[in-house]
Amino acid sequence: YKDGTVPAGAIRVVVFRPVKDSTVRRAASGAIDPDGSFEMWTKKTGDGVAAGQYDVGFTILKSPHDSTPLIKDEYATPGGAAGSITVDHDIDDLKFVIEPLPAVTGAPARGA
Repeated sequence: YKDGTVPAGAIRVVVFRPVKDSTVRRAASGAIDPDGSFEMWTKKTGDGVAAGQYDVGFTILKSPHDSTPLIKDEYATPGGAAGSITVDHDIDDLKFVIEPLPAVTGAPARGA
Protein backbone atom coordinates (compact mmCIF):
# COMPACT_ATOMS: atom_id res chain seq x y z
CA TYR A 1 0.00 0.00 0.00
CA LYS A 2 1.03 3.66 -0.21
CA ASP A 3 2.02 3.62 3.47
CA GLY A 4 4.55 0.81 2.92
CA THR A 5 2.45 -1.97 4.42
CA VAL A 6 1.44 -5.13 2.54
CA PRO A 7 -2.16 -6.26 1.98
CA ALA A 8 -3.15 -8.38 4.97
CA GLY A 9 -5.93 -10.42 3.36
CA ALA A 10 -5.69 -14.20 3.25
CA ILE A 11 -6.09 -14.13 -0.55
CA ARG A 12 -3.51 -11.85 -2.26
CA VAL A 13 -2.98 -12.25 -6.00
CA VAL A 14 -1.65 -10.11 -8.85
CA VAL A 15 -2.90 -10.86 -12.39
CA PHE A 16 -1.44 -9.89 -15.76
CA ARG A 17 -4.16 -10.16 -18.43
CA PRO A 18 -3.12 -9.78 -22.10
CA VAL A 19 -4.32 -6.45 -23.51
CA LYS A 20 -7.00 -6.40 -26.17
CA ASP A 21 -5.70 -7.48 -29.62
CA SER A 22 -2.59 -9.07 -28.07
CA THR A 23 -0.99 -12.11 -29.66
CA VAL A 24 -0.48 -13.43 -26.12
CA ARG A 25 -3.37 -15.71 -25.19
CA ARG A 26 -2.67 -16.67 -21.57
CA ALA A 27 -2.90 -14.53 -18.48
CA ALA A 28 -0.31 -14.86 -15.75
CA SER A 29 -0.74 -14.59 -12.00
CA GLY A 30 1.16 -14.82 -8.76
CA ALA A 31 0.43 -14.93 -5.06
CA ILE A 32 1.66 -11.92 -3.08
CA ASP A 33 3.96 -13.04 -0.28
CA PRO A 34 4.00 -11.51 3.24
CA ASP A 35 6.98 -9.35 2.24
CA GLY A 36 5.03 -7.95 -0.74
CA SER A 37 6.98 -9.89 -3.37
CA PHE A 38 5.39 -12.13 -5.97
CA GLU A 39 6.46 -14.64 -8.62
CA MET A 40 4.37 -14.77 -11.78
CA TRP A 41 3.40 -17.96 -13.55
CA THR A 42 1.38 -18.85 -16.63
CA LYS A 43 0.92 -22.63 -16.81
CA LYS A 44 2.91 -23.89 -13.84
CA THR A 45 4.60 -22.34 -10.83
CA GLY A 46 7.79 -20.53 -11.75
CA ASP A 47 7.38 -20.52 -15.54
CA GLY A 48 7.07 -16.74 -15.68
CA VAL A 49 5.27 -14.54 -18.19
CA ALA A 50 5.35 -14.57 -21.99
CA ALA A 51 6.66 -11.41 -23.66
CA GLY A 52 3.84 -8.98 -24.41
CA GLN A 53 1.68 -6.23 -23.02
CA TYR A 54 -0.63 -6.88 -20.07
CA ASP A 55 -3.26 -5.11 -18.05
CA VAL A 56 -2.58 -5.49 -14.32
CA GLY A 57 -5.16 -6.25 -11.64
CA PHE A 58 -5.21 -7.40 -8.02
CA THR A 59 -7.40 -9.67 -5.93
CA ILE A 60 -7.11 -8.99 -2.20
CA LEU A 61 -9.79 -10.77 -0.18
CA LYS A 62 -10.38 -11.11 3.53
CA SER A 63 -10.29 -14.94 3.57
CA PRO A 64 -11.05 -18.02 1.46
CA HIS A 65 -14.48 -18.15 3.10
CA ASP A 66 -15.17 -14.41 3.06
CA SER A 67 -14.87 -12.79 -0.36
CA THR A 68 -14.96 -9.28 1.05
CA PRO A 69 -12.53 -7.22 -1.03
CA LEU A 70 -9.92 -5.20 0.87
CA ILE A 71 -8.88 -2.90 -1.99
CA LYS A 72 -10.64 -0.31 -4.08
CA ASP A 73 -12.48 -1.76 -7.11
CA GLU A 74 -10.36 0.18 -9.59
CA TYR A 75 -7.32 -1.92 -8.61
CA ALA A 76 -9.19 -5.20 -9.03
CA THR A 77 -10.06 -4.57 -12.66
CA PRO A 78 -7.10 -5.39 -14.95
CA GLY A 79 -6.10 -2.22 -16.76
CA GLY A 80 -7.78 -0.02 -14.15
CA ALA A 81 -5.84 1.99 -11.58
CA ALA A 82 -3.03 -0.60 -11.49
CA GLY A 83 -2.33 0.16 -15.16
CA SER A 84 -0.55 -1.91 -17.78
CA ILE A 85 2.92 -3.35 -18.21
CA THR A 86 5.06 -4.44 -21.14
CA VAL A 87 7.09 -7.57 -20.51
CA ASP A 88 10.02 -7.75 -22.91
CA HIS A 89 12.75 -9.18 -20.65
CA ASP A 90 13.15 -10.81 -17.23
CA ILE A 91 11.91 -8.34 -14.64
CA ASP A 92 12.58 -8.86 -10.95
CA ASP A 93 12.00 -5.40 -9.51
CA LEU A 94 8.38 -4.51 -10.26
CA LYS A 95 6.66 -2.35 -7.70
CA PHE A 96 2.95 -1.64 -7.64
CA VAL A 97 1.23 0.67 -5.18
CA ILE A 98 -2.43 -0.04 -4.53
CA GLU A 99 -4.93 1.50 -2.14
CA PRO A 100 -7.01 -0.30 0.47
CA LEU A 101 -10.64 0.44 1.12
CA PRO A 102 -11.26 3.01 3.86
CA ALA A 103 -10.63 1.56 7.35
CA VAL A 104 -8.59 -1.36 5.94
CA THR A 105 -5.01 -1.50 7.15
CA GLY A 106 -2.08 -3.48 5.84
CA ALA A 107 0.51 -5.56 7.60
CA PRO A 108 4.16 -4.62 7.96
CA ALA A 109 6.21 -6.24 5.20
CA ARG A 110 7.80 -9.38 6.66
CA GLY A 111 11.14 -10.64 5.50
CA ALA A 112 11.74 -7.76 3.12
